[in-house]
Amino acid sequence: MRELLRLLPYFKKYRFRFILGIVFVTISNYCSTAIPPVVGSIIDGLRHSTITNDIITISIFKILLLTAGSGAFMMFTRYAIIKGSRLIEYDVRNDLLRAIEKQNVVFFHEYSTGSLMAHTTNDVSAVREFIGPAIMYTANTLTTFIFAISLMIQLNMSITLVGLLPLPIMAYATYAIGRKVHFAFKEVQEQFGVLTTQVQEALSGVRVVRAYSREDYERQDFNEYSKTYSSKNLHLAKLQSLSMPAMMILVGLSNVLVLGYGGMQVMNGRASLGDLSQFFIYLNQLIWPVAAIGWVTNLVQRASASTARLGKIMEYQPDIHDNIKTNYSIESIQGSIEFRRVAFQYKSRLTPVLSDINLIIPKGNSLGIVGATGNGKSTLVNLLPRLHEASGGEILIDGNSIQHIPLQVLRSSIGIVQQEPFLFSMSIADNIRFGKPDATMEEVIEAAKLAALHEDIIGLNNGYETLVGERGITLSGGQKQRTAIARALLRKPQILILDDALSAVDTATEDMILGRLRQIMHEQTTILIAHRLSTVKNCDMIIVLDTTTIAERGTHAELLQKNGIYAEMYERQLLEEEIVQY
Repeated sequence: MRELLRLLPYFKKYRFRFILGIVFVTISNYCSTAIPPVVGSIIDGLRHSTITNDIITISIFKILLLTAGSGAFMMFTRYAIIKGSRLIEYDVRNDLLRAIEKQNVVFFHEYSTGSLMAHTTNDVSAVREFIGPAIMYTANTLTTFIFAISLMIQLNMSITLVGLLPLPIMAYATYAIGRKVHFAFKEVQEQFGVLTTQVQEALSGVRVVRAYSREDYERQDFNEYSKTYSSKNLHLAKLQSLSMPAMMILVGLSNVLVLGYGGMQVMNGRASLGDLSQFFIYLNQLIWPVAAIGWVTNLVQRASASTARLGKIMEYQPDIHDNIKTNYSIESIQGSIEFRRVAFQYKSRLTPVLSDINLIIPKGNSLGIVGATGNGKSTLVNLLPRLHEASGGEILIDGNSIQHIPLQVLRSSIGIVQQEPFLFSMSIADNIRFGKPDATMEEVIEAAKLAALHEDIIGLNNGYETLVGERGITLSGGQKQRTAIARALLRKPQILILDDALSAVDTATEDMILGRLRQIMHEQTTILIAHRLSTVKNCDMIIVLDTTTIAERGTHAELLQKNGIYAEMYERQLLEEEIVQY
């Protein structure tokens, strides 16, 4: 229950709406509990023949008026509280997304895509159901109990006590069932995350699944996950189904007790028939509020579990963030880069990935990075925007440590194109302008031309408005890479990083792109990571990473003269090209 205190700031924001809702439900229940005395007086009047037609007419009018008032104010209650719950749901979901977006890479190692989807859907919905229906029905139950029981006590204390005897049993049953529901719901949510992850991976990798003819195996895995999820859901449903019957049985027992004991009171002249009829009406009015206790308990237990999970994500502190060392007077960067004895090691590995990296890249220069797979090329450039934090040494941009540059300034000044770019399910134009939403169509076309993509786009039926599908599935690998390059170029970053971003294009297209990039390279610092040495041969400087450090550095010609690792790689690639041509 303590977890629900996390929601207090959201309640405070919309407190007047909830207060208004509680006032409305109070008025609604005051009207409904004012009906039994009118009915009771009619019954007693009829029994003793002391009632007139005018009194009956007025009494019927009162009942109709009170019923209409009760219904109208209950409608106002629903509007006020349910709308408030929807507004809070909106705020919680947005806050959750902001918390996820600010996290670093380590966070996404702990939370899978499927589990995060489960949190943003099921958990947020569970919170909304607590804030809306649970609070509304709790207020309804409390006010109904207060009004009904107060009036019942005024009528006859002894009959009231007899009728309420099952209440302690009801409270215990509600607590016991609710506790089991809490743990069962937690298991259901966890399994839902596992199932969602499996579905997301199967759909994202559908081409691989088909290529390896793994449809039957994937279907079998899905069936197993789905069967487990269904089993846990059925167990939860069984527990939840116990609440309503238990409440109904106990309310029925109250009716029996009132009928037996109250009947004797009427026969002994200690209560009238009208009084007894009022008791039955009050007990019937209590049926739904009493039954709602079990349902509300389930909602509270679910919300408690969901709020705990959401709170864990929202309170998750990224290990890379602005701090007291951040110099917020730095509003832009120029692009000169220096690595001083930089080292890096993943926490999950025993050996370092990078060590003793010393490197200077003047503003407007281009750097090529080559080396065998797994030698830390991508890791090195990922240290620049602080996607990872260096384990040792220091990285400076324009003479300032990157730890002193505001993250927003640092990352908005760097354009990175990965080997496997991610495209969104939108048009090509919108994908290109993703980093600069206010870009004009002319700027989009200019960026596409620089990436040698324009001719491909105008050949499509809808041109720049062509939808690329999920993850750009309608485009070839080379087109996706060039779209990502255009997206980075449109922002005109001070530092441009192409991480093997030309691997999916042919050499002719690569030469075209690099030729166009060379026209603007003097405006920015450019870092090219590549396996094909033709990609980096015209860079101002090339470094060769080998066994965690820089083994060689120099221009293309200088490295060939050294007859070292670079020269060996170059000769091997020339030989491979000759074999292919042969």
